[in-house]
Amino acid sequence: MTRGTETYTTQLVVQQDPRAKFMPADRQMEFDTAMRVYNFLGDMTFDADRISAMHDALLERSAKIKNDASLAKRLQQAAASMDELRKKIVSTKEGGAVTGEIRIREYTTELYGDILNYEGRPTDYQAARIDSLKKELADVSTRFDAFVSPELASINKSLTQEKAGSHSSHLTRSLGRCEQR
Repeated sequence: MTRGTETYTTQLVVQQDPRAKFMPADRQMEFDTAMRVYNFLGDMTFDADRISAMHDALLERSAKIKNDASLAKRLQQAAASMDELRKKIVSTKEGGAVTGEIRIREYTTELYGDILNYEGRPTDYQAARIDSLKKELADVSTRFDAFVSPELASINKSLTQEKAGSHSSHLTRSLGRCEQR
């Protein structure tokens, strides 16, 4: 510590609180499990963002189509499908979990808080719950990828054929981060 021109030093011993009931291995497991959930939340954000970007791009293109009502409707229906996928990941009602709308993200953040607020080893249920939520997200991601492969190629072909100005550019060109990982 420095105060004015005077400096004071002393040795500090950092150790676990002797009253703690948990061993360092338990705390390490807690940290590792919390990091698994933290990284999973990052993956979830990526997936939700790419689905939202696709939704927005589809709606943007449909609004620019003036000469082909069936193509515009097809884009709007595809956008609605993207919105349904996003709703599987995140709550969409204003107020989120407070409204009772709980999705993968809300379950995951609750789990994350439970792990972080307990100093000991995570339970077997918590570890299994992470895997269960990951599977749910993987199912949504697989459905998105299944849309992107055949359906998006078909939509892009239709947009190219439409050639009605700026909306004729391919959806995938404007999506950047929405591409498959």
